[in-house]
Amino acid sequence: MSKLNIIHFETLPSTNTYAKENAEKLLLPALIIADGQTNGRGRRGKSFFSPSGTGLYMTLVFKAPDNCELITCAAAVSVCRELEALGAKPEIKWVNDVFSDGHKVCGILTELFGKDEQLFVAVGIGINLTTVSFPEELSAAGSLNIDCEKSELAEKTAERLLGYIKNSNDGNIIRDYKKRLFVLGRQITYTKNGEEFSAKAIDINDTCNLIVERTDGIIDTLSSGEISIKL
Repeated sequence: MSKLNIIHFETLPSTNTYAKENAEKLLLPALIIADGQTNGRGRRGKSFFSPSGTGLYMTLVFKAPDNCELITCAAAVSVCRELEALGAKPEIKWVNDVFSDGHKVCGILTELFGKDEQLFVAVGIGINLTTVSFPEELSAAGSLNIDCEKSELAEKTAERLLGYIKNSNDGNIIRDYKKRLFVLGRQITYTKNGEEFSAKAIDINDTCNLIVERTDGIIDTLSSGEISIKL
């Protein structure tokens, strides 16, 4: 891919929204960075808490490759590897949340958009670097307590993600993802077709689906959705 086109804002409603609204006229791949977001977005319509100055809020937007199914997993690994280089010990909760010391420190939102003849991918990443206080409803959220050059972290994460995507068939994404996945072997609950199940997370497959064994002995494969880990 071409050299990164880096665009920096003091504040935006949402870096993903900006990417989606401007992808057709941007030089791609483009990295949009904001010091704060007024309407940060998470998965399933949730908001993402994005106070100015304490986190990294970025979106990498590029033309969609032929195979998009591992992009979110690659993004989670890319974040982890760059945080590890800064001395952190991040872990991944399937599918795309990054945790540290039992708290969620990073969320990822991947969106495929555009028309059939021209599809784009926007990968939004929000990392709580030095955020001290969170809204009451975000009891699982935490901070890495890492003060670093945010633009450099964003650029390195984006470059690593583009490298994974370029070599998506070499098996490294799944290997590196699985090494950091902390749910394997744990008891979880999940909802499918409106029914809640208890299960043990036993593996992931080549497309990063989670393989679970329910308490009734049935093996199930989860391709999306939220899981809760039993304490």
